[in-house]
Amino acid sequence: MVEYVVDALRQSGRISPIVVVGPRHLALHDVIWADLHADMLENVISGLNAVEQSRVFIATADIPLLTASIVNAFLDQADPRYDVLYPVIERSVVEAKFPKAHRTYVRLKDGTYTGGNVLMVRKEAVIRTQWTARELLSHRKSPMRLASDIGIMTLIRWLVGKLSLEDAEHRMKRLLGIEGKALPFPYPEVGVDVDKPEDWALANKSLSQTDQTSSLVP
Repeated sequence: MVEYVVDALRQSGRISPIVVVGPRHLALHDVIWADLHADMLENVISGLNAVEQSRVFIATADIPLLTASIVNAFLDQADPRYDVLYPVIERSVVEAKFPKAHRTYVRLKDGTYTGGNVLMVRKEAVIRTQWTARELLSHRKSPMRLASDIGIMTLIRWLVGKLSLEDAEHRMKRLLGIEGKALPFPYPEVGVDVDKPEDWALANKSLSQTDQTSSLVP
């Protein structure tokens, strides 16, 4: 899966250098390696510290359906005014292309969305807010503390489907002090990660169909 993701980044022609946070026994010779940690946020910081660039594209290693054209489509929409850009995919878009995919969705005023597994971030903003983000993540298994972080009125609006993407962006700014943007994105491939056996079966089938289609191109 890592090689599929690295191939997509490489073939986009717009991501350089490519940093891999992971075990160095993979047969990848044109990447920078960053130390692997047990914590996802620490892995993000590890990768960011391996580059000098301010704006960094981040992709998880479990989205083998990512392609160069999808990477470029996201980069084309990545407004440099924001510290964090995060793709969200409408449920109907996911189910139209992957009807058997089981994703976690959030119902908002604008629609029902799942999150993508790529980000465009401003390095300095992420490093500056990492301790606040770590504290918020530590509260995710405590409903009371999480409700306190989010704000009771924000939580109620979300529960009744009255919270909008813009409301969520404003709350992120208040919590973390960064400018974030949720980007409605038409490519469900960034939201189809491989966590379970059925995810692997879906990805394997999709990749096999892609290979067969490619072989028919004269």
